[in-house]
Amino acid sequence: MGWRITSSNALEDAIFEMKLKVASYVGVRKGMIVVELGCGQGGFTASIAKTVGEKGKVLAVDVSREYLKEFTERLDKYGVKNKVEFTQADGKALCGVISSEVADLVTGFRLLEELRKCEDMPEIIGEMIRVARKRARVCLVELSTEPRNKAEEAYIRLHKESGDCFFNQEEIVQQLKEHRLREVHVDEYDTDIWFSPELAKQDLSFAQVWFDPNVEKNIGWIIDRYGMKYPKLLIFSGQK
Repeated sequence: MGWRITSSNALEDAIFEMKLKVASYVGVRKGMIVVELGCGQGGFTASIAKTVGEKGKVLAVDVSREYLKEFTERLDKYGVKNKVEFTQADGKALCGVISSEVADLVTGFRLLEELRKCEDMPEIIGEMIRVARKRARVCLVELSTEPRNKAEEAYIRLHKESGDCFFNQEEIVQQLKEHRLREVHVDEYDTDIWFSPELAKQDLSFAQVWFDPNVEKNIGWIIDRYGMKYPKLLIFSGQK
């Protein structure tokens, strides 16, 4: 058995530490103005805000206010509420919401996966690039859909079979290039977050894990035997 995380607190801490490292990896630095699309419950938002420091700022955007309570609580927990400005808006239509060329870096953490319509991807990427300053980086952090073991397979299938949008690497790279980003490339970021079957069958929104009876019929046996493992991340980036 490979899992070593058996409590929800330990799992939340591990995911936050991973997101902190990812924020630095994609290029977030002290003093930056960062635009984050699809902020959800604020896990990556808080990581970015921690990284930009006292003189930085995060403009966090989400199409829904569904998770605003959890978002605010998470920012309070990490002491970064004063560095974050939340805006409810559709990421593919930010004109009049966020000005052009205001951000030192634009990013989204598992943003494309959560799109209401998969065909919105080109417009989303176009808006990300519009709000980025010249020579700023635009980065999309997405879940790998290629499992390396059964525990990763369970995590990926939970999302695939629940209807999330998943694109192949070539589709995303093509869109970034078509929007004239320079130096487009894809990096792999490995994770070491492997948690127990008991946790994998709970509703853990911070881990993007939930109990879906229909999906559990297909993957329940995998979870019982192997638990779940957070797959590696794919980081798509380019320079405006």
